[in-house]
Amino acid sequence: RTGCFCNPGACQWFLGLSNKDIRKQYESGHICSDYNDLIDGVPTGAVRISLGFMTRKTDVDKVITMIEECYLKAPAERLQRLDIAKLPKALLHIPERLKPKLKEICIYPVKSCGAFKIKDAWPLTTTGFLYDRGWMIVDASGMALTQKHQTRLCLIRPIINRHKGTLELTFTGMKSIEVKLEISTEDRNVINASLCQSKVCDDYVSGYDCGDKVANWL
Repeated sequence: RTGCFCNPGACQWFLGLSNKDIRKQYESGHICSDYNDLIDGVPTGAVRISLGFMTRKTDVDKVITMIEECYLKAPAERLQRLDIAKLPKALLHIPERLKPKLKEICIYPVKSCGAFKIKDAWPLTTTGFLYDRGWMIVDASGMALTQKHQTRLCLIRPIINRHKGTLELTFTGMKSIEVKLEISTEDRNVINASLCQSKVCDDYVSGYDCGDKVANWL
């Protein structure tokens, strides 16, 4: 049996349908007890399987196999089983939905701080994503700070603006601060004087001090 089983509210909640979806289905002619299981590729109800005295274990096994093969297998396997040529027009969007898609990229410009989320393309370098873990926060002895001991580091949210050439650090209740993404030629001689050494995972690394302004902010 298919439908909402006289509980449209629960049906809407479980199917994740919006009020707009419900109105659209009604305007398309969907009513209780009809045979419109899909409208524009969106389900109008659920499927209920009833078991009775005459039901055999083989019947149950067939249902379970159908559910596993059609709904629980990996999208790539389900895509292989689809005969796209035989799909009705309302279901032609299904194969595209089963194809893997990259939703977002998260990089961590400052080690142990929050993520910077990217919705489109991002450059790759020989060491990975551009600006990923390009900065770190160190203590007076040059040791890198991590969330193991400073849990609030995760609340520092970096924002990269490649057009402005800045990395902006934000923290709730504080005015943000910016540092340059790249070191200009005229600044290089000055910054070379503030070259510092640090240690990350037993590896010694060299870096440039970004200055007292951002240090005081931190």
